[in-house]
Amino acid sequence: MAKKHYKYNPDTLLFEEKDVSIISRIKRSVVAFLGMSVIAAAWILVYSLFFPTPKELHLSKTTNELLDSYKIISMKLEEAEDVLNKIMARDNNIYRAVFEEDTIPYTIRNAGFGGVNRYAKYENLGIENSDLLAGIYRRIDILQKKTYVQSKSFDRIGELASNKILMQQSMPVFAPVSLTQTHLSSVFGYRIDPVYGGIQHHKGVDLSGKTGLPIYTSGDGIVVVASYNGGGYGNMVEVDHGFGYTTRYAHLSKIAVAEGQKLKRGDKVGELGSTGKSKGPHLHYEIRLKNNPQNPLIYFENQFNPEDFEFVDQGDDEFIYE
Repeated sequence: MAKKHYKYNPDTLLFEEKDVSIISRIKRSVVAFLGMSVIAAAWILVYSLFFPTPKELHLSKTTNELLDSYKIISMKLEEAEDVLNKIMARDNNIYRAVFEEDTIPYTIRNAGFGGVNRYAKYENLGIENSDLLAGIYRRIDILQKKTYVQSKSFDRIGELASNKILMQQSMPVFAPVSLTQTHLSSVFGYRIDPVYGGIQHHKGVDLSGKTGLPIYTSGDGIVVVASYNGGGYGNMVEVDHGFGYTTRYAHLSKIAVAEGQKLKRGDKVGELGSTGKSKGPHLHYEIRLKNNPQNPLIYFENQFNPEDFEFVDQGDDEFIYE
């Protein structure tokens, strides 16, 4: 039943029924609808300012879950990095030291991570916390590179370990001449040159004795030099023992080997003499590791008798500096 509208007539003092046209009714309905729409829109706007929408709630939950995942991944990476750092420290300070291998420098273990930023595409995604994603990728790449370098290092250590027997036979750990028939007349290190004066570094030790005493190789190896050396060594034999080790036997009166000859520990290389820059018969003996002179006494010191050291004399005319 349609509603009736009445209007007060001041002439008749009565409320008379008013005839409302369809157009008027439509206009009123439209105005009412628009008014309600404005109120509803305003309410939704006010609500959204203070309360998240269901979509926002879902996105917020997803974001929090992703952040939690990043934190877990970060902690796992930190644990892996800590384990790898400890392995690298043991590798440098223990494993490689046992086999006299050089440590792997920091620059090599961390090579390839400078220069162009390879993670800019993750940092510039235009989303919140994109820097976290870039950081995760960067740490994973660094971890993979360090792991690869460490793997190659273990390959090398494994190779050295498999050759342990060969290495033990090759290392120059035995005295090259009879210690009961010689005495130590010159030690390793800096001294005053008795011929030219001035301080020079003596790269080996001198063992004085009678001319003609047999000189032996201190470890397995291959002869790389067997000739007269004009630089002061006189008749000299140099043996390459592998694993970075070489030995030199200088001032020999006689050379008993040829270049390229394979030797076993204890094979004769020559005879004690006084050739080259020498003021008396003695053997100048050197051990070099990667061409760096080493103190030979460290390698065969336990083969000396205590009284042998009584003959050490920094001013003895028999020794010669190289």
